[in-house]
Amino acid sequence: MSPKPAAAEPTNRLPDRLPIAFVVSTLVTGGAERQLQHLITHLDRRHYAPRLYTLRGLGAIGEELRDAGIPATTRIGPGRPPEPWAPLTLARALRRDQVRAVYCLDHTNAVVVAALATWFMPHLPLMVAIHTTGQWGRASIPRPMRAMLGRVDRLLSIAEAQKQYLIEHEGIAAEKIDVIRNGIPPLDPPSLPEPQAARATLGLPIDAGPVIGILAMLRPEKAHENFLAAAQQLLARLPRAHFLCVGGGPRQPELEALATELGIAAHVHFLGVRDDVPQILPAFDVSVLASHPRVETLPLSQMEAMSLGIPVVATRVGALHELIEDGVEGALVPHGDPAALAEAIYALAADPQRLRAAGHAARQRVLREFTADRVARETAALIKKLARERRAR
Repeated sequence: MSPKPAAAEPTNRLPDRLPIAFVVSTLVTGGAERQLQHLITHLDRRHYAPRLYTLRGLGAIGEELRDAGIPATTRIGPGRPPEPWAPLTLARALRRDQVRAVYCLDHTNAVVVAALATWFMPHLPLMVAIHTTGQWGRASIPRPMRAMLGRVDRLLSIAEAQKQYLIEHEGIAAEKIDVIRNGIPPLDPPSLPEPQAARATLGLPIDAGPVIGILAMLRPEKAHENFLAAAQQLLARLPRAHFLCVGGGPRQPELEALATELGIAAHVHFLGVRDDVPQILPAFDVSVLASHPRVETLPLSQMEAMSLGIPVVATRVGALHELIEDGVEGALVPHGDPAALAEAIYALAADPQRLRAAGHAARQRVLREFTADRVARETAALIKKLARERRAR
């Protein structure tokens, strides 16, 4: 008697290690790109096999991922816009690598190419992570990306407030959106410099204090002029205070001139773009974000500060209220109000006990709710769910 033929593998059977494609234009240094790096590096490699696909070059973060052992396929469509054959090139790469799910950052060209590449690969779920709550004069989902939404299984929102924005202002159906809030690998205070050592490295006077820092690119939407106006008011009450501006950008000459005009240049330090932010953060007593509405969602920079026990004073914009409870981990103030910003900073900086309590609460909030491990677990669970659903169709 001939042996019975083996049963056919169920269509929803997934491999033990699920190959996942992460598709981007390139990975230069930025919050969304750094969040993607955290996600990829925190996926459980026993069950997931991430691969990187870039339209152009890798970029600095892409090179870090490649050096960490993530397989990368680059220059799929290096032109701007990408060459017409880019979707076909990507489709061939996805088939070659036996990919079972595709995850895109909200890089418009990458989303368009990925959607076209997977149009005739119906077994592949496609997810797009949205990292903005509106942009400076633009929508979060521009027209070319919107035209591809029929091929997108899920938009991944990084905050509840951002999801509501996408529904109410950009007309996205609620069932199309899943919320997976940002998270970071929390910084480890014992592994970093003591506050006084960090301040000495930056050349601050030994009697400097308090030290107030802002981590933000020097662009109009970050409203550094309000930070500087608040600094002027604070110096009248805290004459030894110093203010650190970490980040580069086109406004630096203008803002340096404004600091001089306000008479505070000796107390304001423009540190430019830094690749050692964790080494600088211990110098801060308070971290500040002064942004306008609809340009912030859930910034990693403030999570990193909070993970070191540094309280945050921020404008009530985007989803900051999901990260900071006013009066607990710091303070939230109206945007465009330097006096309110100064008052909130002073209330913390002038009261050591309150400063310590807010810093402790800030660190605990990040450890409890905003870790990269949690982001990876939630994302992996959604990817597996969508992959099963697609293969069962």
